Amino acid sequence: MAGALLLRVARALGTAWLIASALFLLSRSLPGAAPQLFTDERVGTFGQQAAAETDYQQRLGLQTPLFYFRLLPWRWHGTPNQYHRWLTQVSRGELGSSFRDGTAVTEHLRRALQLTLPLTGSALLLGAGLSLLLAQWAARRPRWYRRLVSAGYFLDSLPLFVVGMLLLLLLANPDFWPLFPAYGLPADFSVTGARPWQAAPYFVLPVTALTISSLPALFLPVAAALREQWQQPYVATARAKGASRQRTSWRHVLPNAAPVFFTRLADLVPGVVAGAVVIEVVFALPGMGRLLAEAAAARDVPVLVGGVLLIAAVRLLAWLLADFLNVLLDPRLL
Repeated sequence: MAGALLLRVARALGTAWLIASALFLLSRSLPGAAPQLFTDERVGTFGQQAAAETDYQQRLGLQTPLFYFRLLPWRWHGTPNQYHRWLTQVSRGELGSSFRDGTAVTEHLRRALQLTLPLTGSALLLGAGLSLLLAQWAARRPRWYRRLVSAGYFLDSLPLFVVGMLLLLLLANPDFWPLFPAYGLPADFSVTGARPWQAAPYFVLPVTALTISSLPALFLPVAAALREQWQQPYVATARAKGASRQRTSWRHVLPNAAPVFFTRLADLVPGVVAGAVVIEVVFALPGMGRLLAEAAAARDVPVLVGGVLLIAAVRLLAWLLADFLNVLLDPRLL
């Protein structure tokens, strides 16, 4: 079992490396992908601008070749290249510096994660808990099951930004019902600060929007799996032996449907992270989503690659955790 899990970890690490490497090479090789100098140094004669631009490119290490070799025409560059330097830095835990302000990419990611982690983590926990409770309740009630499934498909058809805008209009509108702040965060917000709960009202609507959007993706397959399990012969046997409905649900039905729940939850993680991009724009939150959107617009390759590498690592870690839990519940899946 340990060997199989280690093999899956190695495959996950290899997949993360391939994703990040492909993004790095493609982003650097596209026409116009190199960052330009946007400072007062551009003021002056053409020669002064060209010299400043050359010096700027050299400081960023962009004058060296992109990869170890070039295909057409063939030429071997060796280790002095941009990819080798980036790979060496990543192996030491360094993701480079931003093209825009020179700040370390890890510092940018740390600041963004102070908001994105509570946002996505709360939405995942709420979505997982509510979907599991609703699925268990609806699986034993055919009439309510059909109604909740219809409601789930309806919610699943709504774009995330529509859900966010509806919440803003209903619960943050001064002309209707201004219960919560409409956008932004307190100026001194910090998760590790002395009183982080002061920012809780600013998170209610974003977390609610993400939870509502993620709920159908978990509820629909889990409710179907639970409903199927309730129709199995072992349920009738357990009930005939005197087991209560609650005991049958928690001891027999739910463990058999748990692999579906964990697998769907792992698949939902990247969807919630991607939804955070939309939510952070709608509610003007300075998190991971807005950081990546601004990096893409400014062609800030180190920040973009570091962010995508982090998201890929989270996605792969979620898959590994789901595999591990499924194997614990049912060793036959190994």
